[in-house]
Amino acid sequence: MRPPGINQQKRTQQHTFNTLYLLRIVISNTRLYSIDHPQTREMINKAFISLKKTLRVTKELNILIIDNDLIINNKAIRFEESEYFSLFIMVLQEKNISHITFNHQLTKIDLTRFLADLSSPGVTKVKGSPGIFFGKLKLNEGPRDNLSSESPHFLNNPGIKTSEKNRELIVKLNALSGKQLTTAQELYFSIRKNKNADLRGVQDGMSSFVNLFSKNLNPLSLLTTLKTSDEYTFTHVINVCILTLAQAESLGFTEKYLYEIGITATLYDIGKTFIPEEILNKPGQLDKDEQKAIIGHSAKGAGYLLGIADAPKLAVLAALEHHIHFDGGGYPNIGKTWHTNIISQMISIADTYDAMRCSRPFRRPNSAKFIHNLLIKKKGINFNPFLVDNFIALLARKQDLQT
Repeated sequence: MRPPGINQQKRTQQHTFNTLYLLRIVISNTRLYSIDHPQTREMINKAFISLKKTLRVTKELNILIIDNDLIINNKAIRFEESEYFSLFIMVLQEKNISHITFNHQLTKIDLTRFLADLSSPGVTKVKGSPGIFFGKLKLNEGPRDNLSSESPHFLNNPGIKTSEKNRELIVKLNALSGKQLTTAQELYFSIRKNKNADLRGVQDGMSSFVNLFSKNLNPLSLLTTLKTSDEYTFTHVINVCILTLAQAESLGFTEKYLYEIGITATLYDIGKTFIPEEILNKPGQLDKDEQKAIIGHSAKGAGYLLGIADAPKLAVLAALEHHIHFDGGGYPNIGKTWHTNIISQMISIADTYDAMRCSRPFRRPNSAKFIHNLLIKKKGINFNPFLVDNFIALLARKQDLQT
């Protein structure tokens, strides 16, 4: 049995692919016959129904084309699948469109007009609508970001200026982080079901991720979005990994070390797999036994990783130490003289930051200002003061590395 999140992703992908397939047929039929041909009208109706099904399981359908690569909802489509939609890609390129966002305001009339404009060689200005946004990613010209005003929100993070090269890089990294999310789900779920942990997927994905990551990008543009409550554990792990890698890279850790740090930051919370989900998601106050289970997850995670030959020793340390405070408090209580590893200290900051910014069954997400003030308040107590200052500076960085 696979976790619900994996099945949901497969259904969403199936709906999305079916939608693109139907849109491709509509464009082909319109070019051969006309938009008013009965066969074309029938396919438009099917495409509209399929789009609505897709939008029921995902808030938006984002389609992005970079060169001849097709990116759907931040996930890169395999080459052989992308080739299948080559007509769709070619038509968008002819109209100078590199991204489209469909949302819940979509109507069949709007979709019909949009597809008619796309399919007609004589139409140079394609019309948008409240349910369809599209545009062209443009190069920066000076200090002003020239990203089209019709750009989807996932590429238009206010306050962060990006060059087209870095925008492409962010999309590719988001696609890889999506794959890492799926890998983390499978790994954690496998361990929960008392199966042997296979780290090969995590290792392979991390190698590709780190190879692209060390480019001084703003980490906020890479954080994975929580779509369903049952994804929290895995989404949180990937976000902590991204935030930890960003800290390490900013302090001068090279690609060789970033790889091990990335693996470590993916495995640090493995002890949570030994805690019942009803305790992890309990909205009320925990009783003594439940608190004991929470506190025990650090030692259990470290003990489990000790038995995995491929797990870095750094991961064992991080699993044990990520809730130990800078001043020796926290848990597990292993004495005030114990000095935690610097990577564990980075993970502790990233863990706190991402946990507080996410909505949970028992509380709403905290504001950026509240989290910032808490990190400052806990300097020298929970967290290494130098690392807090570096982390805050990292998040405040307004501009990615320019081309």
